Amino acid sequence: MTEAPAILVGWKRDRTRHGYVVTLQLARSAEDVRRQDYERVSLAVNERQLRSLTRDLVRALDDRGLDTFHRPTGWRRWAALLRKGSRTPSA
Repeated sequence: MTEAPAILVGWKRDRTRHGYVVTLQLARSAEDVRRQDYERVSLAVNERQLRSLTRDLVRALDDRGLDTFHRPTGWRRWAALLRKGSRTPSA
């Protein structure tokens, strides 16, 4: 029987001399999240592994149709106002 996947609650990245240590905060259930009962798992990764992991995560975003960087709420309206203001003729 396969164990249920853990819920990723958060992470922290610390630089080391030869790469990074990525510490993941994992929970087993929504109840554990509410109780803030997390298990911490630390992974040592070198720069090559970090780049590879980053590529895989970006591919997962692309597969889901998500942007890599989240745009702030109302950004279209804000951008339209900036464009409109730049079209004002100068005297």
